[in-house]
Amino acid sequence: MKATSVGIFAPVVAMLSMATAAAQDDARLPQGPNRELVVRICGSCHDLSNLFSTVGRTRERWNLTIDDMIGFGMRITQQERALILDYLATYLPRQ
Repeated sequence: MKATSVGIFAPVVAMLSMATAAAQDDARLPQGPNRELVVRICGSCHDLSNLFSTVGRTRERWNLTIDDMIGFGMRITQQERALILDYLATYLPRQ
């Protein structure tokens, strides 16, 4: 393999490794409908512990957070968005 090929593939492999590591489940996330979707979508970009630093948001604030994540490149359908929002607002609500 040429050195240039290795130079191209190394960053791709590193990014895939980070995405796999980030998708790790977090036992602190409450069980409930759409939990696995939240783990898969949110965990594909960042550590799920980030959700706990923002716990206590209102439904409206969670909705704005989803807008922010879409701005950072998250790609979800309208249906997935609704399910994720329902989970976050229900299981990580404002206390």
